[in-house]
Amino acid sequence: MNQAVNALYDEYLHHTSGDKVAAASLTLAAVLMENNAPAPPEAALTVAEAAKRLKVATNTVYDLVERGQLRHYRIGRTIRIIPTDIDAYQQQGIEATRPRSQRGRYRFDL
Repeated sequence: MNQAVNALYDEYLHHTSGDKVAAASLTLAAVLMENNAPAPPEAALTVAEAAKRLKVATNTVYDLVERGQLRHYRIGRTIRIIPTDIDAYQQQGIEATRPRSQRGRYRFDL
């Protein structure tokens, strides 16, 4: 066993007045929480939730999905969108906008 885990076990053994089962359980819980606990999966959003987050109508989200501008996946007929994909879409929109001074101006080379 790892020396750090051994030391932790000994400490819990002391705190539990020699109860080996309790000390082992506490040690295992501490090690899992510290090192190996998997991150919870990110909850996917429905079209309505994505629309609310983007502050647009649900039809707009359906249009973005249909045009391939917003990443998504399907479960049967339902569409799910991961929040990080919404963030990426928003970031893409920020990077693609023209500076304010160029809006509405057209250049023609004659």
